[in-house]
Amino acid sequence: MSASMPAIVSQTYRMVPVADLEPHPDNPHQGDVDVIAKSIEKNGFYGTILVQKSRMRIIAGEHRWRGAKAKGLGQVPALILDVDDAAALRILLADNRTAEIGGYDDQALAELLRSLDDLDGTGWTEQDLDDLADAIAADNAVALSPDRAPAPGGGRADQAGTDDEEELPEPGDAETHTRPVVWGVVVTCDSEAQQVQLLNQLAGQGWSARALM
Repeated sequence: MSASMPAIVSQTYRMVPVADLEPHPDNPHQGDVDVIAKSIEKNGFYGTILVQKSRMRIIAGEHRWRGAKAKGLGQVPALILDVDDAAALRILLADNRTAEIGGYDDQALAELLRSLDDLDGTGWTEQDLDDLADAIAADNAVALSPDRAPAPGGGRADQAGTDDEEELPEPGDAETHTRPVVWGVVVTCDSEAQQVQLLNQLAGQGWSARALM
């Protein structure tokens, strides 16, 4: 096919009986049909399934189609594409791959999940949220490592010590005649969200801090 020619000749939207569709035999993507079925139960079926016109073969949306079958839906919305086999396979691969590229703003995602009364139908679980909170705390602990702490007399802690100093004393443990390298303050927070907010605030001010569970 020439690079100047569009891969898709035409595309038409219509409702299609679930029984009229078939999965693409070369689709390498594995999805969680149970999670999708729960989403359909909670939210309804949204979006469209991409279908190759000549074969009524699913190009994108196979696992949503399987979820629709599992929930007993008779029809699903479909976008019927007039494409040849090579273009259909290319679109299938692109749809799978582009969905994987990118990432999340963990802090924004956690706040969004916490804003819901429950996580039913989202594909996320309470354990996912707990794991996300742990990841955020770990990232903050790394970002706020001791070498960013303000050192006595200014500068950074990693610039203030000498080669003879093998480790930093715990806050309050220094002898009276020895000037402490680092003094610490323990702050008790009312919630995990407040803890994360305080860590971010301290980081923005250039302080060293880490999360304690």
